[in-house]
Amino acid sequence: MLRISAITLLTLALTAVVFPSHTRSFAYAQAEEMSNIAGTVLDKNNARIAGATIKIENAQFKSKLQSSYEGKFEIELPAGEYQITVEKEGFHKFELSPFRANAGVRELVNIHMEVKPPRGLLKVD
Repeated sequence: MLRISAITLLTLALTAVVFPSHTRSFAYAQAEEMSNIAGTVLDKNNARIAGATIKIENAQFKSKLQSSYEGKFEIELPAGEYQITVEKEGFHKFELSPFRANAGVRELVNIHMEVKPPRGLLKVD
């Protein structure tokens, strides 16, 4: 009876040692399937644009975020191809498609937006 108990305890101990490393491998594999996109929204003079709306999407994933007061943004998402759209009042819409987010990589994207001329200005000849 004592031998069966010792074998059972040994089996439980080995199971506890083996499964955590297997779990870490699985978590590592999941992390490898993710990507990170970070960048700054700028105008043509490289001034930072705060509060720009950034949409990143494909058939399986959609996200909408805003650039910080420093014009920066960052998002973690599954690896794949995406369409990036950036809008801000007073600027032309920016579109980047396709954009490839690679697994396990932090992609850096600087977005340069063009100022939209104000409406209602009279043209003088």
